[in-house]
Amino acid sequence: MLREEKKARARAAMADAAAELFAAHGYDSVAMAQVARAAGVSEQTLYNYFPTKESLVFDQADAFEATMLATLAARGPDTSVVDAYGRWLQAFLLGPDARRAVETPGGMVRQIAVSNTLHRAMLDLAHRVATVLATRLRAAEGYPPAAATTLADALIAVFVRTVERLSTAPSTRAIPAIRRQAREAVEALRPLLR
Repeated sequence: MLREEKKARARAAMADAAAELFAAHGYDSVAMAQVARAAGVSEQTLYNYFPTKESLVFDQADAFEATMLATLAARGPDTSVVDAYGRWLQAFLLGPDARRAVETPGGMVRQIAVSNTLHRAMLDLAHRVATVLATRLRAAEGYPPAAATTLADALIAVFVRTVERLSTAPSTRAIPAIRRQAREAVEALRPLLR
């Protein structure tokens, strides 16, 4: 366990160093070598943790996918996919971390607003996760292929739009309105349920 904690702290330190550089100089202007120097590690160590520069920004991508799929899989029989997804979205994106996301200029949320490269990467990630989700909806829920794809795409689109709203929020005072918009968007998906 101690080794895993040490690795997690090292990973976080590298991601934090990258966020500071991205905030100061912009994502496109920062090289991996600069991040390694700022984090006090070798370039090879940085690449061992983050194989690409994009992965420094999307360091929570695995948690995004894993927690969302786990939440949907673990829901009770009386809880709809839409309800479970809405709770996950509020906890994962719009809970306590929303304030930090808006206040961190070098973090993923703020950087996707100023980098077309990162915005495209977020859309690619969203497409990949929606494809996995559609497969799960077909296999575990019995949705026909077109219905599973439509529902998965719509659910993930709510995530993308919410990230985009956070990325351009003028201050943390906008978070309650963004939470409300996300809840309303999730509610609008109820007709897609079987």
